[in-house]
Amino acid sequence: MHFLPDVYVTCEQCKGRRYNRETLEVTYRGKSIADVARSLTVDQALPLLENFPPIANKLRTMQDVGLGYPRARSVGHHRCRGERRSGSSCRRSCPNVATGRTLYILDEPTTGLHFEDTRKLLDVLNKLVDQGNTIVCDRAQPGRDTVC
Repeated sequence: MHFLPDVYVTCEQCKGRRYNRETLEVTYRGKSIADVARSLTVDQALPLLENFPPIANKLRTMQDVGLGYPRARSVGHHRCRGERRSGSSCRRSCPNVATGRTLYILDEPTTGLHFEDTRKLLDVLNKLVDQGNTIVCDRAQPGRDTVC
């Protein structure tokens, strides 16, 4: 069976920037939202957005799990499985970090991750536990049910 490749059509009005003209006219330190989202990596965007704690905290969490190198808003299906899993863990942990009363249930969180990325994920999970949160990780092994 053969599949056709993805087809992308660039909008004539916004030129693929995905925002209307009025939004693109608003800039911060010379950058529009499209410039930040499409052109800067997470590592590059953090110093620019440091004065906006809700955004900066999310960017820092992405760095903590080893996702400082992708564009701030890169297309998800172009990431490998481990990167998508790290991003998913990051998105889930960001909103509730400050509460210290959150239960995180992770299903095989290290599947598809490189050893270094696993270490970074464990660092983030340990920080969440240190803040009073609870982490439950399911780790499947053939012939054994294990919960760590």
